[in-house]
Amino acid sequence: MNKGLKIFILAGEKSGDELGGDLLKSLTLKYKNLTVLGVGGPKMLEQGLKPIFDMNLIALMGIFELIIKIPKILKLLKFSEKKIIEFNPDILITIDAPGFNLRLQNKIKHLNIKQVHYVAPSVWAWKSYRAKKIAKYLDLLLVLFPFEKEYFTKYNLKTVFIGHPLTKYENYNSSLFKSDKSLLSKSIKKIALLPGSRKSEIYKLLPIFIKSAQLLKKKHKNIKFYILTLEDYKEYILSAFDNKNLDVYITDKVEEKYDIYTNVDFALCTSGTVTMEVAKASTPMLVVYKLNYLTWWIVKLMVKVNTATIINIIIGKNVIPELFQNKVNSQNIYRIIDSYLKDDDLRNNQIKYLKKAISKMSSNYKSPNFTAAEAICELLDNK
Repeated sequence: MNKGLKIFILAGEKSGDELGGDLLKSLTLKYKNLTVLGVGGPKMLEQGLKPIFDMNLIALMGIFELIIKIPKILKLLKFSEKKIIEFNPDILITIDAPGFNLRLQNKIKHLNIKQVHYVAPSVWAWKSYRAKKIAKYLDLLLVLFPFEKEYFTKYNLKTVFIGHPLTKYENYNSSLFKSDKSLLSKSIKKIALLPGSRKSEIYKLLPIFIKSAQLLKKKHKNIKFYILTLEDYKEYILSAFDNKNLDVYITDKVEEKYDIYTNVDFALCTSGTVTMEVAKASTPMLVVYKLNYLTWWIVKLMVKVNTATIINIIIGKNVIPELFQNKVNSQNIYRIIDSYLKDDDLRNNQIKYLKKAISKMSSNYKSPNFTAAEAICELLDNK
């Protein structure tokens, strides 16, 4: 294809930016000239995105957090709609962040623009009516998990299972070791502490993680903890460990995560994309989930599944232990991690299911971003 393409694209947080960056890279192989306007992070900026506002402004977590920001969100929606009308793109691509992005898709449905959403809203968990609603205005939905298609195709929405990008990552097998050399030690227990990528998560969970680490140290003398965080939060995390008498390695270098996830004995994670990254590394984990109380109360009323971890949903069995709300405390965390450190059968059983889940998340021999680009090109060719 030699013609140009005008794309308006929006991602709401880091994981969406990574998907968007890879997608734009694949689209450059299909189209000679891309003009890209929208919202994204560093990965999308590398591919030529001209941003209209900071991605962090729409990185929202829960219902309560959304409620208090409604006036600002409405302004950003109106501003985004105005920019789309001015830009007049061939296609609008929104990535995840359904609270903002699907509202925007609905607002521009009257325009002569192809509409694509990447990463399905979790209609299998709650708000199942959204599947029928979005089928009325989307032209294409790209989904990461095989079980998601059926929820949307029954409403005649073109839905393509592209697979999850991490299933194709080769970084986990890299021979280039970039992290702390203690990860190679067989004489110490190694625990990853992963309190999330949002400020609210880190401030809420890190003190609990530190108390849990202190309890583990009393039981296991040779133990070290590893934290991967963002540059913005590194200083706060370093200061939080002052005078805690813990052996800890803290890094904000994203390329180190593959070494850390692959070589630790166990990972303590907040719920999110990181759980799939740890699963890809075949490392057993505990997932914790702590929301604002109002948000949690509403979620409990509406959610139809009994797990917050996508890996458990994929394999149809809760093999990854989870703690929610008040149960997220140092004693419970210590008890679960200690049981895994002592019991190889427990560890190996979870690892077996993690490998099964990763296998199910792979679509075919092609990379997900290339499959996504092909589906988008097919849509545009039929315009």
